[in-house]
Amino acid sequence: MRGQDLKKYYRIRDGGVERVLSEDDFPLVIGGSPAAAIRVVELAAEQEAAYIGLSEGNLYVQSAEMGIPVWHNRQKLQDFGWLLNGDKLRIGSYEIVIRLDQETITLQVSEPDDSSQTLPPLPSTSSPSSLEVEPVQFRSEPLDEQTKATSRSRLLLKIGLGLLFAFLVSSAWFVFTARQVLVQIDPKPDRVSIKGGVATPKLGAHFLLRPGSYTLRAVKKGYHPLEHPFMVADDKNQTLNLSMVKLPGKLTLRVYQAEQPSISIEGARVYIDGEEIGATPLREVDVKPGRRRLEIKAENYQNMQTHVVIEGEGVSQSFDLALTPDWAEVTVSSLPAGANVWVAGKRMGKTPLRLKLAAGTYELELRARLYKTWRAPLVIQANQPQALNNIRLIPADGTLALRTTPSGASVTVDKSYFGLTPLDIPLRPNKKHVVYVSKAGYERVALHLKVSAAEVKPLSIDLVPKKGVVHLVVEPPDAEIFIDGKPLEAAEKNLSFIALEHEVEIKKEGYESFRTKITPRPGFPLELRVSLVKQRPKHMTAPQIIRAANGYALKLIHPGSFIMGSSRREQGRRSNETLRKVTLTRWFYLGVREVTNKEFRQFLAEHNSGEFKGHSLNRDKLPVVQVSWEQAALFCNWLSAKDSLPPAYVKKGDKLVAVEPMGTGYRLPTEAEWEYCARLKNGKTSRKYPWGDRFPPGPKSVNIADESAKGVIATYLSDYNDGYPVTAPSGTFDPNELGIYDLGGNVAEWSHDYYSIYTYAADKIYRDPVGPAQGKHRVVRGSSWKQSSISALRVSYRGYGNEKRQDLGFRICRYLEHVDEGK
Repeated sequence: MRGQDLKKYYRIRDGGVERVLSEDDFPLVIGGSPAAAIRVVELAAEQEAAYIGLSEGNLYVQSAEMGIPVWHNRQKLQDFGWLLNGDKLRIGSYEIVIRLDQETITLQVSEPDDSSQTLPPLPSTSSPSSLEVEPVQFRSEPLDEQTKATSRSRLLLKIGLGLLFAFLVSSAWFVFTARQVLVQIDPKPDRVSIKGGVATPKLGAHFLLRPGSYTLRAVKKGYHPLEHPFMVADDKNQTLNLSMVKLPGKLTLRVYQAEQPSISIEGARVYIDGEEIGATPLREVDVKPGRRRLEIKAENYQNMQTHVVIEGEGVSQSFDLALTPDWAEVTVSSLPAGANVWVAGKRMGKTPLRLKLAAGTYELELRARLYKTWRAPLVIQANQPQALNNIRLIPADGTLALRTTPSGASVTVDKSYFGLTPLDIPLRPNKKHVVYVSKAGYERVALHLKVSAAEVKPLSIDLVPKKGVVHLVVEPPDAEIFIDGKPLEAAEKNLSFIALEHEVEIKKEGYESFRTKITPRPGFPLELRVSLVKQRPKHMTAPQIIRAANGYALKLIHPGSFIMGSSRREQGRRSNETLRKVTLTRWFYLGVREVTNKEFRQFLAEHNSGEFKGHSLNRDKLPVVQVSWEQAALFCNWLSAKDSLPPAYVKKGDKLVAVEPMGTGYRLPTEAEWEYCARLKNGKTSRKYPWGDRFPPGPKSVNIADESAKGVIATYLSDYNDGYPVTAPSGTFDPNELGIYDLGGNVAEWSHDYYSIYTYAADKIYRDPVGPAQGKHRVVRGSSWKQSSISALRVSYRGYGNEKRQDLGFRICRYLEHVDEGK
């Protein structure tokens, strides 16, 4: 089969010169061009007769379709033919003989004057197909010459017929299995070759290729070589559309100053389509062909933009372009000369001065010793020179550095007010000035003075005070006296003060402080008589109702003594209701009603009290529930901060604990305070239920589990109806005689105290109790909308817990004053 043996060497022998080739040199051009692999001088330079190609190690010849006759073994080549050992090609008077062996393919070129050098054919070692050789009987007798000649002729005929048959079979197999591929390349290349698979015969613009992988190579002068891998599929007809890319052009660029072509500008940055390609002068720089945007930038020159058309194909192009100066010449002179010239904060030289400035706006300054700085804006337009001649400088001001004791005196110079001392005052040089210095309570000072140019004259003045006498008569005589915050000696009653306004404060423990303001007058003594008034207890003047920063109302509660808990004979009593004697000594404020959802969401916006069996617990006016003790305590601290009160709770480790001693910040009520307010009736703490002493409650007196909760709560009071199946808006039912709402029913309430069961001590009195210092649970006081039993509805009922509940909320409390005040 063709291509079975790999040929390793390729060469051309032409006129005694041997050239060694590689596979990459194929296909070989036979034509008139000096660049042709095999040149036929009888042809014009642009004419190509044929191509010798290589496919899987086998040679083939293909017509160049230019009408030049090519003879293959004395037959005119129509389009394509395989080349075997000994084959001959003739173009004009040139003959090419093909020599094949195991390692070498040789193309022997015979020119018209050396055709005698053509080598005789060699036996072919690689035929297109194998031949069957018939054995002949061995003859012992010698053959005559005629018989030998006949035998040789028959043998050659059989070999020729076998080769012809193999060629025809191979050609038919190729034709039937090959696919027609149309190759269109723009522009038309000088040479095209396809590598891969078997031989690639060409039919017009089509190539016959078997399915598989190929690489197309095309070359054309002035263009980048084209190499394109592609696949031939099973489709009968396929098209390959390709384009060749021009080589870049060679750009040479010189720029010069407009109106002065002899002055070349070096170092200008050059951009093509926005990309910098170098600095001038440019020489033979590669630029992509086509219409390109050219931009040139140079310091002190206006940017230039234009378009150039680059031919490409390696063609050299040269351009000379002019740049317009982006500056102008400025001359500056001054009277006197020698002033330093500053432009935009940079020193440029001394007057007279000539300088070049780029177009733009600048601040021009002239500075000279003993003269004021001259300033003016300077607008520069390109190519428009300016002359600033004989700028007259003004002598510099002198400076009066004025200080007074005390400071803060008003200063007027030549009837113009300058401010309060200390002052640095600019004054025109070599001129007399009148300076006035005055301060309330001090003698006025007048000065006449002169300063030199740029002189700094220091001046310090001690002001003389004007004083008046004040006689103080105070009762009680040992009261403390403070003048402008400073204490006076008790013996000092006749005082001499500077004639200014002074603040006088007189105070003594147990008396109301006295404050006033006096202004002594020189020559006119004053007498101040003050009798201090004894203080009244704070609760006597304190408001009965106060409102926190969020509008929450609290009622002032008079402290007193009472007995907490319940006796063993009380119906519904529980074992944790130990009787205790309690005395409350501190006045305190208690929240009039329970904290609502709306008020709590001002502190914690995302809070949701939820719902119970389809009934909302989350409406704004309902008491807040589903809050922990810690959240309630933090709400108190938040409200204290808004009212500038000290916090009642602080963080210790991972727990929130009460401040000791308890201050005046908002907090939760102690259970003693809560029960005291719930029990109070007609001035006595004897109330059994929040509404009174009888059971069941009277109409509309408390929100508990009753007829309205039927179907919502399993256990309810059947002979009472408050109209609310769950919580009611805070303050809906009548208050007790203190004006406090919902101390029973609606929601149970968190207390300040840790929970504990106290032992009975008949003689022990608990003063202002706040509960144990530590514990696991917090006390919960009061019944709720979920409860209806006699036990739970009593004032003495004590609950506890540390979890949120749907029927548990809170109210707030605070002391009127600190523990050490008013006692």
